[in-house]
Amino acid sequence: MSEHTSDAVELEIVRNAFYATVRQAGRIILRSSFSPIIRDAFDFCVTLVGPIAPPRLDLDIVAMNESLAHFSGVMPYMVRNLVWEYGAENLRPGDLIAYNNPFKGGNHVYDNGFFRPVFVGDEMIGGVAVKAHLVDMGGVTAGGYSVRKRSVFEEGVVISGVQVYRDDKPFVPGFNLYFDNSRLPQNMLADLQALHSAASFAEQRLLALAEQHGVETLHEAMAYTLDYADRSTRDGLRALPDGDFVGEDGIDADAYNDEPYVIRTTVRKRGDEVEVDFSGTSREAASSVNCSVFDAINGVFTAVKFLCDPDNPNNSGAFRCVSVVIPEGTFVSARPPAATTMYFDAAEAVFNAVTKAFLSGAPAEAGFGGHYGTNMGLLITGSVGTGPAGPRRGMPPAVAEQLAAATQSIPAVVDDPDAAGRRLFVAPLFALGGFGASAEGDGENFVSMSQQNLMEMSAEAIEEDHPVMVLRKEFAADSGGPGEHRGGAAVVYDRMVVSRADVYPLLLHLRVLPWGSDGAHPGRPGAAWVGRPDDPPPGTDVARVWLAGNGDTPQLRPLGGYFDDEHSPTDRESGTWVNGLSDIDATPGTMVRVRTPGAGGWGDPLRRDPAAVLRDVRDGFVTVDGARRDYGVVVTGDPATAPQELAVDEAATAAAREGTR
Repeated sequence: MSEHTSDAVELEIVRNAFYATVRQAGRIILRSSFSPIIRDAFDFCVTLVGPIAPPRLDLDIVAMNESLAHFSGVMPYMVRNLVWEYGAENLRPGDLIAYNNPFKGGNHVYDNGFFRPVFVGDEMIGGVAVKAHLVDMGGVTAGGYSVRKRSVFEEGVVISGVQVYRDDKPFVPGFNLYFDNSRLPQNMLADLQALHSAASFAEQRLLALAEQHGVETLHEAMAYTLDYADRSTRDGLRALPDGDFVGEDGIDADAYNDEPYVIRTTVRKRGDEVEVDFSGTSREAASSVNCSVFDAINGVFTAVKFLCDPDNPNNSGAFRCVSVVIPEGTFVSARPPAATTMYFDAAEAVFNAVTKAFLSGAPAEAGFGGHYGTNMGLLITGSVGTGPAGPRRGMPPAVAEQLAAATQSIPAVVDDPDAAGRRLFVAPLFALGGFGASAEGDGENFVSMSQQNLMEMSAEAIEEDHPVMVLRKEFAADSGGPGEHRGGAAVVYDRMVVSRADVYPLLLHLRVLPWGSDGAHPGRPGAAWVGRPDDPPPGTDVARVWLAGNGDTPQLRPLGGYFDDEHSPTDRESGTWVNGLSDIDATPGTMVRVRTPGAGGWGDPLRRDPAAVLRDVRDGFVTVDGARRDYGVVVTGDPATAPQELAVDEAATAAAREGTR
C-alpha cells in the first residue's frame, strides 16, 4: 500500500464517512432489537475493521460508534483471535461469525461478538464487527447476572467462531446453538436479526466507499484515521507530567470471601508514551467478579482516552502509545475457566486506579472528583402469567413460527408443571449516578460510568415488560462530595416486585468512596436495603404499603454497605459492614432500595459561593443542616414550605466559616 498518495481532503471525507457509517448502523440495532438492555441501555457496539495488510493495517478497529465503552478496547483482540482461529482463508462473503469467549475477546459470555468480512472480488478489503449483550446464554442463572458462579461453565454456552449467517441466510446449526441454549429465544431472534442487519448495512457502505474512492484510497483513509487518533492521544499525553505515579482501587468481595480485592497500578509516563503496571494486584477471585486481561487493558485505554483525548472518536490508533504489564492470575487478568459475569465492576475499578495514579502527578486545577463507581445492579427473575399487561407483554404467536421457520428449532418453554401458561421474565436493573466535580464546575448528577455510556431503562419500560414497580427514583440530599464545586448527587431507587421472584444483588464497590480533589470531600457512601410487608394486598395494590408514608411502613433492613445503628449509610470508620451479595427470595411486595454513592467534590468547601449553596438547598441537593455542616453557610427559611423565601444569613455564615477554618 502506498504512503498517503490520496488528497488530504479526500482522506478526511472518508474518515468522517467511517464514523457516519457505524453511527447509522448503531441506529439500526436500536430500532430493531427486542432486548431492553440493547434498545434502551445501549449495550452494544458497531465497528469497522481494516484488512490484513501489515504493517500499517492488521485487522485494526478503524471506527466505532458511541455506545458501550467497555467494548472499545477489547474489539481488536476479539477480531484478531477470531480470524486467526477461524482462518482468514475460510472467510467468505455473506458470513456472520459468532464469538463470545471472554478469554479470547473480553467481557462475559453474554456479550456476543460477530464478524462479517467484506470482499471486493477475492480480496478481503476489511470487515464489520458488532457486539451486543444477549440477555440469556444458558447457565445456572436466568439472565446471567449473579456473583455466585465459580466458573465459565456455569455462566452459559461459550462460542469461539461459529457461523450464524452463511451466504446472508440464517445458518441452522449456528442459530440452533443460540436458541437451544437460551431461555429467551424470542428476544434472541430479533437481536440476531438486528445485528445482522447492522453489519450488512455497514458492509454496503464500506463497499460504496471502495467503489467511489477506490480500494487503495479506502485503505489509505483507514491508515490515516488510525494515525489521526494516535497523534491526538499523544498530543494530550505530552501535556501531562512525566514520572512514576501510583493508584489503587478495587472491589468489595466475592461471593465466598468477604474481603477486598485490590488493584495496584504504577503508571510510568515518559513523553508521549505510558506504561501501566499491575504488579501487586490481588489474586483471582473465587466467584464471578473477575475480568479478563482484555477488560483490564480496556480500563487502561479508557482512562488514557478520557484524560488525554476525550473529544476525538475512538479507534485502535488511540492506544498505540499505551503498554500494559499485568501478572497472570489476578482478578483483573483471570485465567480460564474463571467466571467473569461481573467483569464491568472490576474493569471500572481499573479505570479508577489508573485515573488516580495520573491525577496524583497532575496540578490541582487539572484534577477532578471520582464518579459514583458502581452499577448498584439487581437481577430480578421469575415467571408470571402470560395474560398481557401492556403492549409488550406476552410472546406474540408469530415469534414461535418465525423461530421454527428460521432455525428448525423448538422455542424454549418455561418450567410450568401446572400448565398455567406462565412465562419467564428477566429484569437486569442498573443505577446511574453522579460524576465528580472539577475546576470547571459541579459534577453532573445523573450519568453513566466512564466505561459504560449506558442509557437507563425508563420506569415505564421496566413496568411494562416486567412485574416490577419503580416506586422512587430521586436524588439524595447531602450526598455529593462537598467542595468549592460539589460532586454529583447520589440517586435513590425503590423497586418492588409484584410476584414471586429471585433477586440477585450485584453490589461490588461500596467500601471505596469516590475521591475528592484539591481539598474537597469524597462522595457520601452508597448502600442498599430490603424489606417486605407481612400481609401484602394482592397485585399492584401492594405498592400502597410502601407509599403510605406512615408508621405502618415495613422495616427496611441493611442489604449492602456500611451502616450505623440507625441503619443509615456511613463510612467504614464509624459503620458496620454488610456484604451486599446475598440473594433474595422475594415474595410479592418485596422492595429493594439502592442508593448510589455520591460523587467526589473539588476544592475547599468553605470557598463555595454561598449563592450556589442556597441554590442547592432550594433544589434539594443540600439540606439546611448540611449547608451549615459541610459548607459553613447559614440558610434561613424552610425549603419544603416556602422555598422562595430561603436566604443566606451573611453575618452568621461569615462567623460559621471563620470558626470552622
